[in-house]
Amino acid sequence: MQSCDDCPGSVKCTSLHLHPILVRVFDLYAGGTQDKFDILFSLSEEDEEALELCDAQVSRECWTKAALLAIAEVVGRIGAGGVAPDDAEQQLYNAIRTARAAFERFPWHMEELVDQAPGLYALIQEQCPSPQLCDQITKRAFLKACKEIVYAR
Repeated sequence: MQSCDDCPGSVKCTSLHLHPILVRVFDLYAGGTQDKFDILFSLSEEDEEALELCDAQVSRECWTKAALLAIAEVVGRIGAGGVAPDDAEQQLYNAIRTARAAFERFPWHMEELVDQAPGLYALIQEQCPSPQLCDQITKRAFLKACKEIVYAR
């Protein structure tokens, strides 16, 4: 996964602090809270503090890495829910579509979802809570889903 040129690495990486916030934004958006102000008001004080710390000094690469990490986590959750083999690919598409919509107001490079899809797939495989899910969602299916969703505006 690509980092910005000034990345301090480790726990000081801004994208690692933004990633959990974007996961919460995804969850709120997927749960029906789609107004940006409602989402903002639904975030915790810790989330708001983290956003204030990051403020304007966050590069687009940091936002992109945070979004990709959030997508990897969300896709990894599909298997934790005990999804049926026939539904796995559809849930993959739904998760990526929802993430694209939920993150559209953040300054990330959505095209990086396609460019970094192989590395993102490897991360999903590495963190996959369910080996059965990893078998159901192939690398080819994941790359195809990313391309279709990013370029189908």
